[in-house]
Amino acid sequence: MKTNKSTLLNISMLLLALIGLVLAFSLLLTSCSKKGSPTELASGRRNVIYSYKLDDVMYPEQYTHIVISFLKTDKEGNIFASSFPHKATKIKTFREKHPEVKILCSLGGGSNSDMLAPCIINAEARKKLAEQTAALIKDRELDGVDLDWEYYDDYKASNAAYLDLARQLRALLGKDYLITMAGQKAEEFYAEESIVTMMNDVLDFTSVMTYDFDYEYRSNGKIGFNGNFTETRALMEDYARYVSKAKLNTGIPYYGGKYQVKEDRVYARDEKAVSYLGSVNYPNVVKVIGDKAATPDGYADDNGVALAVDNKTLYIFDNETTVRTKAAWSCDQGFGGVMAWVASDDDGLATLQKAVTDTLNNYRK
Repeated sequence: MKTNKSTLLNISMLLLALIGLVLAFSLLLTSCSKKGSPTELASGRRNVIYSYKLDDVMYPEQYTHIVISFLKTDKEGNIFASSFPHKATKIKTFREKHPEVKILCSLGGGSNSDMLAPCIINAEARKKLAEQTAALIKDRELDGVDLDWEYYDDYKASNAAYLDLARQLRALLGKDYLITMAGQKAEEFYAEESIVTMMNDVLDFTSVMTYDFDYEYRSNGKIGFNGNFTETRALMEDYARYVSKAKLNTGIPYYGGKYQVKEDRVYARDEKAVSYLGSVNYPNVVKVIGDKAATPDGYADDNGVALAVDNKTLYIFDNETTVRTKAAWSCDQGFGGVMAWVASDDDGLATLQKAVTDTLNNYRK
């Protein structure tokens, strides 16, 4: 059989066209897969998560910053290097896989601030604390430090020392390292001439702890809502009076609280409880109540708090809806990003983390 050159050319062109279609379809599938991937980095907004160790963060690529909590100190300002869970080799291996993610250590926290306080107040101990923190950051090849002194009483006397610590760290680390801070809900912390205002030039950003709003309720016999949206909005707006929104992250909790109540119904804030039963993380809530959540009559929080009751235990927590609501609001208002506490309080599917990241990705610049 005789085949002319024109026929061969046509067949070759057809094959090339088919190959092109296959490649284009393959790229389209890859693009769609990537678009829906939970590991896609949320660009344009800060996505900060606190974690006890790197392995607790299931999808690190979706974060801009991971804050490892917390460094332990003694009253003389010495850092216990062993309290940071990773050697430099671990950090290096992590960076090879996730070069865009910044890793910070954190000083203080609710559990270690009692020891941190005398270090900051005393000038000699404060100097040692700054030097040893900077040395650990450089030794472990970290990107910086997050300051989380909770909660000091004499704000006027303590602010100057806290500011001096931040300035010493900046002098030791230079501009190539990050210095950030966890912001408290106490008005003295963010008002005019407060520490967050004083530190504005030193800090790269502040992550506001927009939770623990039930703290004063835990012993007064009434029900409080841990991370309710009503107070979250008010607190962030108060901070924004003194600090640029671009330097503020809206906090989102992955844990809630539970109260013993008298009957199996959903209670509103300020109603009486039998007792406060402690905190509860998201997977433990889901294990007990599944997807059942409700809002009590007379409390408008715009999908910012989830409540459910089971066996006379009232659960107050954040779920997919509430974290999406808060993250979307934060973007709408022009804040620099969001912060979540804490990675290990999410479930094994990273449900809350993926919900936050998906929301941020919808606001890409």
